[in-house]
Amino acid sequence: MKYYAGIDLGGTKIYSIIIDENGKILGREKIKTEGSDSFDNVIDRVKECYYGAIKNSNINEKEIEAIGMAVPSSVNVDKGILIYAPNLGSGWRNIELSKIMFEKLRRPFFMDNDVNMGVFGEYCLGAGKNYNHIYGLFVGTGIGGGYIKNGEIIRGVNYTAGEIGHMVVKIGGPKCNCGRKGCLEAISGKVGIINYIIKLVEKKGEKTILGEIAPNWKKGVGSSALSKCFMKNDRVVVKALTRAAKTIGIAIANLINAIGIEAIILGGGLIEELGDVLIPIIKEYMVEYSIADGAKGIPLLKAELGDDAVAMGAAWFTKQKENERYLYKG
Repeated sequence: MKYYAGIDLGGTKIYSIIIDENGKILGREKIKTEGSDSFDNVIDRVKECYYGAIKNSNINEKEIEAIGMAVPSSVNVDKGILIYAPNLGSGWRNIELSKIMFEKLRRPFFMDNDVNMGVFGEYCLGAGKNYNHIYGLFVGTGIGGGYIKNGEIIRGVNYTAGEIGHMVVKIGGPKCNCGRKGCLEAISGKVGIINYIIKLVEKKGEKTILGEIAPNWKKGVGSSALSKCFMKNDRVVVKALTRAAKTIGIAIANLINAIGIEAIILGGGLIEELGDVLIPIIKEYMVEYSIADGAKGIPLLKAELGDDAVAMGAAWFTKQKENERYLYKG
């Protein structure tokens, strides 16, 4: 039996899994990232999380065939270079991270963008396993996307393909964390939704019960709190989430018009919490704004792997023989 490791490195948490060659998860570990301004500290935390998953799996670390890691950054997968990950700290730019991690862990190592790996996991083992040409869109604090055609992750010449969160959907719209205005993420990501609710409350005097559920909501709020307000028919929250869903639908229609796709997979915290009410709205606008019958027969599928998707995708990617060329081996 062969074993593989997957690591999901995020700005707030690190999540590691160990799988066997059939995709069965044998061990997990999750810890806080901490010390985002200290590169060495984050690397130490990644090691700690990786070894914790190995310990929980009851296998020997020397039995690990390869390690795949997903990061919140575009990645030069051919050279193992993390291009820019501001969520990890100011110094996370143009880093030969695959080389560094190989030297720390002494196993063949691969690294890619987190959403690419989440979509790959769903494509191989989750909601997308019956399709060849898919686009995955994950809605959480921000919005990320990944594009797979006939089993190949389409990354683009500069490794930024699929970044639907930064598709401009409203010229002169709200400012995005990327520095531009009118990005999909700035309207339909959780931060964009909260900023819109703040605008309705502070500038237009509208009322919300969000503060009763999450007292510090203006500094950030979980998807579950938004879900509770929606279910209680909070007018402001319903308005903000409906606006977000409509905009996502239009963005997906733009994708269909531009590249044609066989299926769309929707995931992330907001979809997990509110998919049943948001997906019908997304579909309505997807169909309305697609040219001719472009959206006909294209399903909107809810992601199936949950928190495991990204780490699972990273681990599963390393076991594919055709991907061996991407592994850093020293």
